[in-house]
Amino acid sequence: MHILLMIWRAARPSRIAAMKAVAKPRLLGKNYAALTFFGYVITHSAEEAEAYNRRFGSLRNHETIHLYQARSTHDSWLCFYWKYLLFWLKASRYRRRLPNAGYWLNPFEMEAYANMHNLQYLKDKEHGCTGWKVYADMPLSQRLSLHIERTGHQKKSPAISH
Repeated sequence: MHILLMIWRAARPSRIAAMKAVAKPRLLGKNYAALTFFGYVITHSAEEAEAYNRRFGSLRNHETIHLYQARSTHDSWLCFYWKYLLFWLKASRYRRRLPNAGYWLNPFEMEAYANMHNLQYLKDKEHGCTGWKVYADMPLSQRLSLHIERTGHQKKSPAISH
């Protein structure tokens, strides 16, 4: 399916019960397992998409958390991606301390990673996941500390004053 067609035909997040995985390797960086894209999950290969569609595990839970986050951002993919981009740009200033900081310190990713192994997390969140708001209210330095504590990722360089 053409990318623009996927965007054009995208249903509101609240109208999507389960996101179907499709293989679009050119849209997905090598270091990522999957990507939520306007109600679809992008994978590297047809085999990965098929495996994703067959079972509910941590990866599917992570991507479904993004669907529920989109519900909490005015039930709009565009609003979700706009906020995601703003959070990514703001956190990217920490890239000297943490490779790919825009991604790792993004409140949407922080909520999804913190809860991806809890397969019960979405049970009571029909109208949206809002845990990302807690991370969004944190100073970036606190998000960085929390990320390092959770993952063990070390700072890339000495502390830089702001």
